[in-house]
Amino acid sequence: MDAPVRTEGQTKAYSYVRFSTAQQEAGASLQRQTEKAAKYAADHGLLLDTELNMTDPGVSAFRGKNARTGALGGFLAAVNKGYVPKGSYLLIENIDRLSRSDIVSAQTLFNQIILSEINIVTLTTGETYSLERLQEEPEAMFYVVLELIRANRESTRKAQLIGDAKARKKKRLIEHGLEGKPYTRQTPAWIAWSDEEKKYKLIPERADIVREMFERMDKGDGLGGIARDLNQLGVPTWGRSGRQRTADHWRTSYIRKVLTSSAPIGTFTPHTTTHDETTRARRDEPMTPVENLFPAAVDADLYWRVHRKLSTTAARGRNAKQPAKSIVSGIMFCANCGHAVTRVAKGDYVYLVCSRANMRAGACKYLAVRYDAVEQALRKDAHRLVKEAPRGKSTIALDKQIEQLQSEADGMEALSFELTELIVEERGSPEATAASRQVREVEQRLKRLQRELRELRAQRDTKTTTSVKDRLKAVERALSGNDDVAEINMALRDAIRRIVLDPEQGHLWVRWHHSEEVQDIGFITRHMDWTEFRETTAPMHALFPETTNDNQAK
Repeated sequence: MDAPVRTEGQTKAYSYVRFSTAQQEAGASLQRQTEKAAKYAADHGLLLDTELNMTDPGVSAFRGKNARTGALGGFLAAVNKGYVPKGSYLLIENIDRLSRSDIVSAQTLFNQIILSEINIVTLTTGETYSLERLQEEPEAMFYVVLELIRANRESTRKAQLIGDAKARKKKRLIEHGLEGKPYTRQTPAWIAWSDEEKKYKLIPERADIVREMFERMDKGDGLGGIARDLNQLGVPTWGRSGRQRTADHWRTSYIRKVLTSSAPIGTFTPHTTTHDETTRARRDEPMTPVENLFPAAVDADLYWRVHRKLSTTAARGRNAKQPAKSIVSGIMFCANCGHAVTRVAKGDYVYLVCSRANMRAGACKYLAVRYDAVEQALRKDAHRLVKEAPRGKSTIALDKQIEQLQSEADGMEALSFELTELIVEERGSPEATAASRQVREVEQRLKRLQRELRELRAQRDTKTTTSVKDRLKAVERALSGNDDVAEINMALRDAIRRIVLDPEQGHLWVRWHHSEEVQDIGFITRHMDWTEFRETTAPMHALFPETTNDNQAK
């Protein structure tokens, strides 16, 4: 093949590397693709760019996520902004590294790159596709189209082979037990699978804490007291199987989750996923419980005594099932550490204070603010707050993204069933071993997709222009004259994502569900530092973590 034509300086090349599974990353896929690109650039006198992140590890191209939110999407954005010079080369191992989507979407992506005057090189074949070549040799497009069709059909076949293997696997578990193999390694945090003993085992130090939770609740201690003592003693919180991110302190919600789970007495409740054809919502429906699958951490008598306590309204706390007593309940967070703010009553006065400081769970300062001062500030500024609030946006792009993610999730579920069936039918074979590794990744990917879908649907609901206007009107009406705290709280929660309280600077930072913009309301507190004013006492990711996770990940 002819060497590329030089422009001013040295022509740039960008190596795009993509692989779908962690096994490929651990193997030779990353190294192989990287080395091929480096050799091609050296052989053809190209300058291989290393500034852009051009690697998509564990990202599927089946539904085009790599082009929407992955490294390939970042490259396309850089091309559109002119950061990537025209005439540059995009190096890929094969066409299927670029896309495995349906032929219309895949060809559109290919054409988008070519029409931007970026040359595409497939390193395996050594073929170069440029705008000039395709204009002069349109028949070259036939090979591209055939490869894109092949890639899509291959992925589609993998996702459609079976539909109920996962359910059959659960049925066999109920009927025949483990048979020396773990049903799942995603166990409760105090239980782990032992490959040596071929059974589930308790993690002793964690099982002791589970028993302590039950014993204290049985004696009459509250969830808050148990959490507070664990925090003050510095007991580390738990991650599951070494992979799940741990919380920074014990919360009453997690302790309740442990106490209400059936796992402490060894019972496992498998779930099956159902699909609502009208709303497209996915739900996990419980199946028949499997008793004695896990080792018991507490005896049955103690478990059921605590269970009966937690089944009563009184045991769930004085605020359970009661109307909100604070208009900012559930939406106010601390500016110092980013954790939720809780309502604390002291005599005739009510205060708002960081929940972490209140639980003595860290270094966050205990800075109580009068609740009536916060409520008065919101009511006083209600008209300005609503008048200056951002308005709604179109949901067309979100609708398309939801549809694509739902389709991808459907494919992942079918692929999970297929792999499970292969494991059962080909037990002991190399194929079954490989499938066992892959099925865990597929199920984790499916969970991430389901979480993304829930978040996107929530965003879509809040970005509808008419809906936004209605919510803003409801907020102004509620704050301007409504004396019902629960109704005001409901109106605020419907419209506002979070309000950040800064006691030292006298700020309430407001972010709405439908926008990334932040509004500021000032008020007076006894903690204010009049000698030094700053925007906030914490970085933006602490105040509004949902806006910076993607950037941090990159």
